[in-house]
Amino acid sequence: MNTTKRAAVPPGITALSRPVACDHDEPGRCRAKAAVSPAAKPAPVTHGRRTLFSVAFASPMSDLDIARLARVLDLDTHLHPKLHNSPASPGVRRLDFDSGLFLLRGPEDGSWLLEGRAWGDPPRELVHKWHLRAAAAAHQLDPTVTVPLRSRAVAPSPDSATRPVGRAANKRLARIGRRLLRLESG
Repeated sequence: MNTTKRAAVPPGITALSRPVACDHDEPGRCRAKAAVSPAAKPAPVTHGRRTLFSVAFASPMSDLDIARLARVLDLDTHLHPKLHNSPASPGVRRLDFDSGLFLLRGPEDGSWLLEGRAWGDPPRELVHKWHLRAAAAAHQLDPTVTVPLRSRAVAPSPDSATRPVGRAANKRLARIGRRLLRLESG
């Protein structure tokens, strides 16, 4: 039998709605202050887009160029909008849930920009792959565009798996098991 007594709570006030601290000692004018420890506060969320990479190139953007970009990058293009000054991007491709590749007009006639944007935090390896793909597509239209090297210097993100998975892991474990059995028996 539990004999501990609880403090009386006035009617209409639940245990969760009781104030933690008061500004003053007057009973009717007490305001609740949230007592939150610094560890319990959520990390600040940054809203808005970030530019991950941009690839500038020059092209007259003929129908063949548009078709090549649309085919290579799987872009949804609309270079000839019905409105003269359309604010829409001439081309867009969704890369993942929070990222996209945008085709933008440059400041001069015939200059273009492929820009990777993110509203989240994609892994570095994916961003590097997207950048390589965009630069390779721009290089097909403008040979002066330099394609970045496929780099192993891009460190894997901590979220990615660093050990073998699937059949490779099973083969490796089986080989280790066979060696252990040979050591025990010999």
